[in-house]
Amino acid sequence: MYTVSKEILYYEHSKNNPPTNKIKPKTWFKVETQMNRGPDLSKIPSNLRKIYNNYRSDSQPTDKGNPSSGCIYIEDTKPGDVLIIHIGKIKTHPIGWTRYKGSTGAMPNYLGFSNLGEQFRVCEITENKIIWDNHTNFPVEPMIGVLGVAPEYESRTNAWGGVWGGNMDIQEVTTGAKITLPIFHTGALLHVGDMHARQGDGEICGGGGIETGGSVELFVETQKKPKMMTWPRIENSSHIMTIACDKPAEDAFRTALSEMIFWLESDYKMSKSDAFLFLAQCLEARVTQFVNPTYTYILKVNKKYLPNI
Repeated sequence: MYTVSKEILYYEHSKNNPPTNKIKPKTWFKVETQMNRGPDLSKIPSNLRKIYNNYRSDSQPTDKGNPSSGCIYIEDTKPGDVLIIHIGKIKTHPIGWTRYKGSTGAMPNYLGFSNLGEQFRVCEITENKIIWDNHTNFPVEPMIGVLGVAPEYESRTNAWGGVWGGNMDIQEVTTGAKITLPIFHTGALLHVGDMHARQGDGEICGGGGIETGGSVELFVETQKKPKMMTWPRIENSSHIMTIACDKPAEDAFRTALSEMIFWLESDYKMSKSDAFLFLAQCLEARVTQFVNPTYTYILKVNKKYLPNI
């Protein structure tokens, strides 16, 4: 299987990023991802320093956020199409970390930075478990936080999510999912990074869930963009999903709701009014991150409720 290495990293999604690899559609390939820089080595418990520094370095930038692998030029793609990304096996590194550095959008006022201070934890990852402390383990539920193409006009740092994808921080972007992104430039220019071993809703501490690196297997294909689609779509064996990133969070909810209504109207032959009433009975919704420059809402509909068209 062809491998996209992490030797060249980008810290923004941009049409100006020179492609590092070319991939043919309808082929599986592997992407290596770089763990975010994290706390300085000197702060790490001595028993974890060696393994921690095997997968990151104090020489990594401190002010650029999530590194992404790529950008990957997908052959036979053009503006007006969508890039459909199937996510296969995800393998994490055996170490990860989480951190709170200062105020975030989710931080209650009475727990401000002056009271709480900088907090972090480094965790071993072994036997599909995250070793939190002597009493608690969390199961590994890996996800890809950054998955996007080059935006149409501007360049955006990997802190941002938008119609191009980017830093969506959605737990459902994981093995078995299909993510559909609109394409704005020839070759799509795919960026992949910000792997988490797991993440709670809201990503409330700002320094992620369990930030790590590793590899992810991807399969890509293209088709004409659905007429009523603007934002990325996600699908797995049980649900169809729409997302949006905005601030305040209720604006992201409204946009994702509109996208879901459009999807039901175009693919499931519901009228707008029927779709609205239908969603009032079965819609699932939550904020997956409340800390980036714009917040991410995901809306889901269980396929068992959808008509067979």
